[in-house]
Amino acid sequence: MPQVEAYDGSKDPLDHLESFKTLMHLLGVADEIMCRAFPTALRGLARVWFSRLTPNSISIFKELSAQFASHFIGGHRYKKSTTCLMNNKQWEDEKLRSYITLLNKEALSIDETNDKILVAAFTNRLWKGKFLFSLYKNNTKIMSDVLYRATKYMNAKDTLLA
Repeated sequence: MPQVEAYDGSKDPLDHLESFKTLMHLLGVADEIMCRAFPTALRGLARVWFSRLTPNSISIFKELSAQFASHFIGGHRYKKSTTCLMNNKQWEDEKLRSYITLLNKEALSIDETNDKILVAAFTNRLWKGKFLFSLYKNNTKIMSDVLYRATKYMNAKDTLLA
């Protein structure tokens, strides 16, 4: 049976709730059972918090979720704005692969992104060279195309070095 990582109060409570609810809905579990199963996905301070709830005070999982989220909201991960992407820069000695990894990590922490913003952020701070020239030459506008071209470029470079 799939498991949800036990929540200890130190991470994003909303992320934990979504993971737990997704698993429970996947298994077709009823709302009452979700309430009873929830403490199995808690540990440490979170389990202590749950054990201190007044018995029979919660009748539906939505109430339990609201109380859980409001109590542990301090661990919530806030999404960044798209302007944070523009702060990334490929340094002269930095490999393209590590720059892509960094940009992807930043993009995941942003609430709303689109291809135009991602491509602009990627190309705007990319080290001036043959790869950037080829992107501009071919007018690549979709991030998946940029990443595909980057992969081909890195593989060709690795092959030539070998």
